[in-house]
Amino acid sequence: MCADLALVGLGSIYVAATHDTGGGTSVMKQVVSQLMWYAIGTVAVVIIMQFDSEQLWKVAPIAYGLGILLLAAVLVLYSRTYFLQTGAKSWFQLGPLTFQPSEVMKPAYILMMGRVIVDHNDHYPVKTTRSDWILIGKLIAWTLPVAALLKLQNDFGTMLVFFAILAGLVVVSGVTWKIILPAFLLVAGIGGAALALVIPDSGRQLLEKIGFQAYQFSRVDTWLHPSSDTSNQGYQLWQSMKAIGSGGITGTGFNNSHVYVPVRESDMIFSVIGENFGFIGSCFIDFCLFLTNLPND
Repeated sequence: MCADLALVGLGSIYVAATHDTGGGTSVMKQVVSQLMWYAIGTVAVVIIMQFDSEQLWKVAPIAYGLGILLLAAVLVLYSRTYFLQTGAKSWFQLGPLTFQPSEVMKPAYILMMGRVIVDHNDHYPVKTTRSDWILIGKLIAWTLPVAALLKLQNDFGTMLVFFAILAGLVVVSGVTWKIILPAFLLVAGIGGAALALVIPDSGRQLLEKIGFQAYQFSRVDTWLHPSSDTSNQGYQLWQSMKAIGSGGITGTGFNNSHVYVPVRESDMIFSVIGENFGFIGSCFIDFCLFLTNLPND
């Protein structure tokens, strides 16, 4: 199943590169780059499978520390090309390979947080409100260095992903709902207030004073009104939706794309699947992804 999905991904990269570059060496460069990442990922999985849970707990601080070092190093050794395109200092470029150290940090962060939770629960076998707050404080303390480095990289989106991971870990850690529910309502209220401030110009001026930038407002505008700016900030999203819609029920066929989607080989790769394989093919691939996440036992 995983091999089949990998082939679908590789084929989608090929289609995206073919139509974005017009063919040639650039297509092979992207395909080879994807194959290299497949190989690196496979080796990493095989190595990790050799560790049991106790060994993983021992490795967790080392993995977390290396992740922090990578997040710091990219502030100096970032790809100038990607910085000009995205405004974020969050990419390394090593020959044909480019990668974000934040992607390496995600599993290391989750592993470290898992160790913190297990150690805490072992130390406090009887849960109290005080012990729950201590655990939350520990998790926040381990999260702050990651968030600070991502802020320095100007990668607000990835920082939000880590906050979402933190929220999920708090929920599954055993913290009482007497803390989780009010905290959730508070965060939802703050988020709602921030969204309300984004809409009027006066609110945006206030948010700019505390560090928000124009591109962040543009992303919110694109999310709220995807068809309002189809020639600028919302162009990629709008073209992606058009491509998926043009696939219809059965799709246009492999490598038979008609709608241009810029940089579709990145976050918009699903537009290739939706256009070429249609609704049926997209649902089938989603179902396969669902099956791969089911527990084997």
